[in-house]
Amino acid sequence: MAAPRRFRNLTREELQGLELEFARFLASQGIAATEWGRVSSEEPARVEELIGEFSTMFWETTTSRLTYLERHDGGDTWYFKFGEQEAQLLRIDPEGTRFQGSKGYPEEARGQELFLILEQGATPVPSEKHHELDTLFEGLKGEV
Repeated sequence: MAAPRRFRNLTREELQGLELEFARFLASQGIAATEWGRVSSEEPARVEELIGEFSTMFWETTTSRLTYLERHDGGDTWYFKFGEQEAQLLRIDPEGTRFQGSKGYPEEARGQELFLILEQGATPVPSEKHHELDTLFEGLKGEV
């Protein structure tokens, strides 16, 4: 029995946006463009397997590079800071009231935790805002 999947497969549109990376992945698997044409038309199970492997590699690489996510929902702004074994949350409502929390997880689950928040509509925070958010989260340590 196969291990449970931690990440979803990339969609067709997402794969199209990663065409060059996917071609490199296929080449690393020993599959040239002409061979891929044959595989994609004759071996649908193999196609799904390769897309699954590439998707897992993509999500693992992507989530390993992220620290901050943000999400805007109904006037609230949510900020997430992901450490190695803990995620911190800061929610700011339209009146400026702050709510905070944290969640621990095993180090190997960090990528999946990030992925779940991304799937809920969060987006990576540009690196230019990281210092500002570091300061904001540091200031919360003394608050209850």
